[in-house]
Amino acid sequence: MKKQKVASQKPKITYRVNEQIRVPEVRIIFQDGTQQVMQTVDARRMAEDRNTDLIEVQPNAEPPVCKFDNLGKLLFKMAQRDKDLKKKQKTTTLKELRFHPNTDTHDFDFKTAHLEEFLRKGNRVRATIVFLGRSIIYKDRGLELAERLTQRLSVVGNRDGEPRFEGKKLFVYFEPDKKKIDAYDRIRTKTGPLEPLPDEPEENEESNE
Repeated sequence: MKKQKVASQKPKITYRVNEQIRVPEVRIIFQDGTQQVMQTVDARRMAEDRNTDLIEVQPNAEPPVCKFDNLGKLLFKMAQRDKDLKKKQKTTTLKELRFHPNTDTHDFDFKTAHLEEFLRKGNRVRATIVFLGRSIIYKDRGLELAERLTQRLSVVGNRDGEPRFEGKKLFVYFEPDKKKIDAYDRIRTKTGPLEPLPDEPEENEESNE
């Protein structure tokens, strides 16, 4: 089976150009800012003489407003603008680490340090407190742990909303705070690289903000 080539999508022109403009007359905006109302046929002829295109930029005006421009260059500018906008869009990654209501101090400190690093790198994080078996009766311990996390991570981020239960899991979200991170980095002493977490699942979810 032959593979079909998918044509690259070009920016769509919202307004009409050249022969697509069929109103009797148009208002031309020249590059120097001056304006002139003329018959559309004369405007098209003038565009041809200038080796440009007649492009309608305000179709709802009376008469519609047009300008002389090169359609190819306009398409290129639009494509470049869209490309620049996409570059400016940041991809936010959600990082997750799991805790238990009876997580010991060492494990808590170890995982919280990783959440701190995730936030410092601009990631959004989620701490999931998992209640195994009948441990769901200790919801207060989970909430206490969530408050400890909030306090520890407040140096580089802010809690996003209140902790919420879903079944036997308690979710706590944190957002990075650039001002806090900059201040933290200025006073943070250099440390060695963090060790990888042993057998701890980590979930990444990517989204455009």
